[in-house]
Amino acid sequence: MQIMKFIFILLAFASCTSVQTQGVQGQVFWLSGDQMPGPGKKRSPQQGVVREILFYEATTLAEAKQESNFFSLPNKQPVGTVMSSPEGNFSINLPAGKYSVFVKEQDGLFANLFDGDGCINCISVAPKKMTWITITVDYAAAY
Repeated sequence: MQIMKFIFILLAFASCTSVQTQGVQGQVFWLSGDQMPGPGKKRSPQQGVVREILFYEATTLAEAKQESNFFSLPNKQPVGTVMSSPEGNFSINLPAGKYSVFVKEQDGLFANLFDGDGCINCISVAPKKMTWITITVDYAAAY
């Protein structure tokens, strides 16, 4: 009977520990307004922001439709989505692989980074690793 009780406690403890060990974590920031440097000018600080973050299989510019600062991906579904906290923090479990990361905005999906192969905001998730990313939503900022 003692062994059964020990096994039950061990299983209960194991189910309570949901530590994320593979995927993506990071922070989303909103940046707007005049960011041009100049004498006596102070840049406004980035602010954490609540946003839905979408993870797609690695997507190239040729696969996406782009209008102004926003994308649409008519033939793809996200592999995962997560909401950031008011401070902009987020964390999501994902299988190992290469992903394109977008932020959902009213006018479409936003991303502002591209690699040399035309992959939109690509990141890699390695087995048993958390990948850290910072996303700056800056389409309303002037540089």
